[in-house]
Amino acid sequence: MTDGRQKVRISEWVRRWNFDLTRFAERRVRSRADAQDLAQEVYLRLLRSSTIDLIAEPQAYLYRVASNVAAEWRMRACERKPHSSDALEMLLETRTPEVRLDQESDRARLQEALGHLDVMPRAVIFLKLREDMSNEEIAAHLGITRRMVKRYLVIGYAELRARLIPE
Repeated sequence: MTDGRQKVRISEWVRRWNFDLTRFAERRVRSRADAQDLAQEVYLRLLRSSTIDLIAEPQAYLYRVASNVAAEWRMRACERKPHSSDALEMLLETRTPEVRLDQESDRARLQEALGHLDVMPRAVIFLKLREDMSNEEIAAHLGITRRMVKRYLVIGYAELRARLIPE
C-alpha cells in the first residue's frame, strides 16, 4: 500500500473510531489526557507499519494495539516511579477484576494461537517479541537469512491475526 493511501485509510479510522478508542483507553489509563496520548500512539504505530493492507478488522486491530500500548505504559510507569501508598492504591484500582479477566483471557487465546503455528514462525515471533531480538539477530541465531525472518514474521502474524481477530 502506498504511503498516501495508508495515511488516508488511517485518517478514516481516526474519524470513525477515535472517540470510542479514547474511551476504551480511559478505562485502562484513568486519565483523559493519557487516553488521548495512548490513542495518538496507536495511530503513530499504524503509520509506521508496512502491513496496514493486511488488516481485515481495523476496529478490532485498533483496540488490540491500544491494549498493548496501555500494558506497555503501565509497565514503564512501574519501572520509572517509586511507589508511594497513594500510587499503589491507584494501581490497584486500575487492575479491576474485569481487566484481569480480559488480560488472562487474551493471554490464553494468544498461547493457544501460538501453539497452532508452525515451528519456524513460532520461533521467530518468540525471539522477536519475548527476547526483543532484531531481524538480523534472529537470522544469525537460527541460521537463516533476514529475508526468511521477515517472511516467517509475516506468515506468523497473519496466522495469529486470523485466529485472534474474529471475522
